[in-house]
Amino acid sequence: MVIVQLAGGLGNQMFQYALYLQLKSLGREVKIDDVSGFAEDPQRDLALMPFGVSYERPSKKELQKMLDSSMLPWHRVRRKLFGRHKKSYFEESKFFMPEVLTWDDIYLEGYWQTERYFHEAADQVREVYDTDRLIQWLRLEGLWDNGSGGKSAEQYLQEIDNTCSVSVHVRRGDYLTPDNQALYGGICTDAYYMEGIRRMRELYPRCRFFLFCNDREWEGDGMGQAGDIDRIALSGNQQAVDYAEFVLMSRCRHHILANSSFSWWASYLNPNPKKTVFAPKQWLNGVDCRDCYRTDMQKLSYNKEGIHGL
Repeated sequence: MVIVQLAGGLGNQMFQYALYLQLKSLGREVKIDDVSGFAEDPQRDLALMPFGVSYERPSKKELQKMLDSSMLPWHRVRRKLFGRHKKSYFEESKFFMPEVLTWDDIYLEGYWQTERYFHEAADQVREVYDTDRLIQWLRLEGLWDNGSGGKSAEQYLQEIDNTCSVSVHVRRGDYLTPDNQALYGGICTDAYYMEGIRRMRELYPRCRFFLFCNDREWEGDGMGQAGDIDRIALSGNQQAVDYAEFVLMSRCRHHILANSSFSWWASYLNPNPKKTVFAPKQWLNGVDCRDCYRTDMQKLSYNKEGIHGL
């Protein structure tokens, strides 16, 4: 049996569940642990339910055996004397490891951020992550057509569908903490976005840009220099806004990504066969992430002075 841990935000969980689907397609016995990964992360919670996903969960006994976490006295004494003997693997690098798909009797912790972990199950992944299903869920929750004084998600969708729309994703929020700045900072700079916008205008002179950002208070900084850009501004609780923005981003015809799994997945689910997707050449600081890039991504290269080509 293989147990896949869910952890992180929506995009990360989508990668983890995609790995689960791949393992299932290979005939493996695989289950999802949707508790442990959030136990010490109060900012994150299970995010896949609006897609209508289903999976089998491990029993308490199965988890204890895999993680060597039984609280029986003799097990606690043994761990104290000889250490914990977990049957687990924590993803140490961002390289695709094909052997992961062959392992058994293992608990998998990681993000698995490459389509190579679900290549054979890609059709099933796309079917599961049907954004029409998210719209139905948002409508049932009364969160899709209600603009609360501004535009509703449905109004934005009509504009996106009826123009040569380009999503521009700016990730702030948790990316601005000191620890995360060391990993994510200084990559998707103003220079990166300005060059992406310039290139999109060269390719599609009549394109229209839609800015997505998880920081509602952010005013755009250098984006004002780029001309007319529509800022997506939805009302409602943050979780509902995240789902609605994910749908809207995925429906844009072209994309300028942040170094974020959120816009990675939105651009992946875009069915436009002629889409242009710009991504930063460097995904994380100090980490080789070559396997996270898809063949439909064009990497913008840059240095401290700014962009210097593709």
